[in-house]
Amino acid sequence: MRYAMIMAGGAGTRLWPMSRKDRPKQLLPFLNGRSLIQLAEERLEGVVPPERRLVCAAERYREAILHAIPALSADRYLGEPMGRDTVNAVGLCAAVLRAHDPGAVFAVLTADHLIEPQEEFARRLDLAFRLVEADPTRLCTFSITPTFPATGYGYVERGDTIA
Repeated sequence: MRYAMIMAGGAGTRLWPMSRKDRPKQLLPFLNGRSLIQLAEERLEGVVPPERRLVCAAERYREAILHAIPALSADRYLGEPMGRDTVNAVGLCAAVLRAHDPGAVFAVLTADHLIEPQEEFARRLDLAFRLVEADPTRLCTFSITPTFPATGYGYVERGDTIA
């Protein structure tokens, strides 16, 4: 079955002074009164049903995030006692899903992106799910063409385009 996990972490230091410890970037209303985490959740419409969506974020933001996403139940909130970066959030989600559904295929999204057009992203996400469902050893990634080198984002060796 298809699942999606939205990572909503980070200190938001690049958005200071708007984003603070008690006002994280993922909860700031950036676009027409909607926060980045709400936009991330909306990107999953038509691809992953609400009951198979999870959020991984700091435990201290649990109530605020559950309020921002009414369809998210408390048991699908993976609260981290402290931030430990991306790989740990992905690993936690993978372990939780494996215990619940050993055949789970899941997408990892972040709550700090603006992706448009949303319909095109949903189409590409559906394609990625279908590719992994057809070959469970496959890993699909989404990227943008960089405009400068940034070691903080890692490197991906690009293969052939699948459309």
